[in-house]
Amino acid sequence: MKHLKFYSTILISVFVLQNCTIPESRKPYCPERGCPLEKRENPNKRYENEGSELVTNGEFESLEVIDEFPYPPKTPSFIKEGEIPRPKKIFSSQGSESVEVRRLGEIYWIYVEALPSKSWPLLKDFLAFEKYELTDDDPEAGKITAEKTNKIFLNLEHGIKNNSSEIYLFDEDNTSLELAYFEDLASYISENLPGYEGNSIAAQGLNLNKKARIVYVKKEIGIEFKLSFERTWSAISRAVDKAGLKVVDRNRELKYIQIKLDEEERGFLENLFNRSNNESSESDYELVFSESEGNTILEFKKLSNTEFSVDELVDIINESLS
Repeated sequence: MKHLKFYSTILISVFVLQNCTIPESRKPYCPERGCPLEKRENPNKRYENEGSELVTNGEFESLEVIDEFPYPPKTPSFIKEGEIPRPKKIFSSQGSESVEVRRLGEIYWIYVEALPSKSWPLLKDFLAFEKYELTDDDPEAGKITAEKTNKIFLNLEHGIKNNSSEIYLFDEDNTSLELAYFEDLASYISENLPGYEGNSIAAQGLNLNKKARIVYVKKEIGIEFKLSFERTWSAISRAVDKAGLKVVDRNRELKYIQIKLDEEERGFLENLFNRSNNESSESDYELVFSESEGNTILEFKKLSNTEFSVDELVDIINESLS
């Protein structure tokens, strides 16, 4: 038994010595702490000269660096810096928040440059301020019934312009109230509208009931008004006069207005080259009114070779329209 232990010890010693003397060409397997580690070269030694000046001998001085994909692109732009083109709006409001009392015959109404959803809470604030009792209010229909010494009915509608409202006041006989009622309400709205942040979600539907939209009549541009002929004629006729357009002929019975654009509106070059042709034509445009299912359609007929477009004419009328 002693001899067996002796021989076993010798065999183990021989095995360990063999593993520690394997040639350098082979990667030995060394038990933990069984083989001494050989000294290796410092891996950072090859970077000791990094940072020294590169000697080019002028080889790259004539090379030009070209940016093939510049950002932002250096191509010319048709939009001027700081200017964003906006879509044209027919009968758009100028955002002045003006409030005015209007009249057509025996009917009064209040014109407000604010959407109906913004005018609605102002109406209710006014009635509360004046101690009126609300007996009925329907924001979806834009109708309010209030009572103090007598019963009054208020109708709120979208105006002709995009950002506008119209307010009508009636008595129990559906007759327009006296001017004093409109003046009191208009005064209150005028004082409180600037900076007013109220907005009725329930009255948002009134914002969609616009009274004017673009249509095409016989492939020509026109405007359809959800108004009677009398109201449309009055509004357009007043806007033409207020804009200073020269009226050549106006006939309410035949439902047309003929206008001639003056030199300032037409432009110097157009008048210079087209003077002889324009002298033979007294009018440049004819505004023709027609009625259809309770609405009124306005057509623009070009009578001369003027380069003044329909869009430009609509813009001029729009500035004076209410």
